[in-house]
Amino acid sequence: MSKSEIIDGDNCGCCKIYKEKSLVYAFGMKYKHLFFDMDQTIAPARQPIRPEMFNLLSSLEEDIVIVSGQEVEKIKWQSNNLPAITLGQNGNHTISNDGEELWNIKLTKDEVAEIEEHIAKLIDLLPEVPNPVWNPIENRGGQITFSPVGNTAPVEIKMKYDPDREKRNALLQAVPFVSENLIVKIGGSTSLDYIHKDRHKGTNVQKIIDYMQWSKDECIYFGDGLFPGGNDESVIGVIDTVSVSDEKDCYEKLLKLMP
Repeated sequence: MSKSEIIDGDNCGCCKIYKEKSLVYAFGMKYKHLFFDMDQTIAPARQPIRPEMFNLLSSLEEDIVIVSGQEVEKIKWQSNNLPAITLGQNGNHTISNDGEELWNIKLTKDEVAEIEEHIAKLIDLLPEVPNPVWNPIENRGGQITFSPVGNTAPVEIKMKYDPDREKRNALLQAVPFVSENLIVKIGGSTSLDYIHKDRHKGTNVQKIIDYMQWSKDECIYFGDGLFPGGNDESVIGVIDTVSVSDEKDCYEKLLKLMP
């Protein structure tokens, strides 16, 4: 098995992965710290983690780090309190494995107003106004998430809305988000995530690595948004990455990496 079959960003095809006593060794270096997106990576979108994934992750000796646009409380609920370092709001609200708050950085009032102005323009393009009961706009503190069908819409509606991301791409092409300090990324199954340009998943993954004094060579990230414009894209180049299509694909790829 070549490294390029598993890990993005290495196209030489000459490097081998050697399975040893723990999860995986690459170039003789063990991955000790496993980073995961939440929705459609270790759990279905907005649903609890499946028992088989929980059992697999909780059985590992490696550090588990969850990096999600969701709020910390929702990550804890969705992961069934899986023992993990939790990077909520793309890492802008970070909680240690033992529950200590490491940092919590929020958007300013001006930044919130700028995002809300852009969302209003997107809503004007929609065929119908989003159902307010399904929370189309969620201000999570360090991030604002907009879903044209609603962040809490029924799962069957969310999964059918924009599986190929064409609708959200079309919205952003019609009304580009031009900002000095902010960016928007396609996230989850229906959402658009607005965050600070300098406080995205990539910078916050690097921040927790520095805080924990880990080696980047011992870290690996699994996510379903590692495509151009995706909300995991910023992690590429920070540490090794594994692109997954959903939580089932992630589970299978984890099994392939195990001895």
